[in-house]
Amino acid sequence: MKEKNLIFASASFHPNRNNIIFKKKDILQREEDYLFCLKQLIRVAPDIFDIYIVDNTVNDIDSLLNNELKVLLKELNVMFTKESLNKKTKNIGVGELKELFHLESNINFENYSKVCYFSARRFITNPYVFEKTINLKKDALLSNPDFIYLNGEVVKSEKKGMYNDMFFAMKMSTMQEYINFSKDRIDYLEENMINSESNLYDFITKFNVPSEHLEILGFFRYDYYKKNDSKNSHKYHFI
Repeated sequence: MKEKNLIFASASFHPNRNNIIFKKKDILQREEDYLFCLKQLIRVAPDIFDIYIVDNTVNDIDSLLNNELKVLLKELNVMFTKESLNKKTKNIGVGELKELFHLESNINFENYSKVCYFSARRFITNPYVFEKTINLKKDALLSNPDFIYLNGEVVKSEKKGMYNDMFFAMKMSTMQEYINFSKDRIDYLEENMINSESNLYDFITKFNVPSEHLEILGFFRYDYYKKNDSKNSHKYHFI
């Protein structure tokens, strides 16, 4: 029987954040970003991967504004947790973890050999991370890539006490253990504003999980934290 793998694609189409007010133009831009990135995900993901998109911010596909995005999503596997419809999100990483919990409770992870965790508003330039997942021999595939801007600037990522979770992959049984580990401390993470990157690091180090490491991911990303920096004309970077 041919091996099947899973991509969990975390989405936040219409975020309800504790410290940010999103205008309609911001929401329209987010939807355009997701359309752009999800179309590319479909193009580069090998056929042996099933893709599940999980959102925690809207009721359903028809709640979206972008018609092309709605048409695309109706052809895909999409779930809505509705977690932040009436509750502002304080800890974004906790929100993503709860999406993962929702997916795990609604499909059978045992149907898959390996599971990828992916923040869906990232443009994957090529299938490199999925090929590395297919060939994964150890229990986890991790990274802490630096950011390379289009002007040549290199920004070193924080590597102490955390692992990047824009993308990581695990064997199915290891991902199940990670889910159980995270469920047991999800309230602690939320109450103490501990990020999901630190949670991933804690899991890997506590259980001494054998891991392979990527120096780069091959993703293209808009730096949303620099969008209002008028002095910086290079807001896109490779990861």
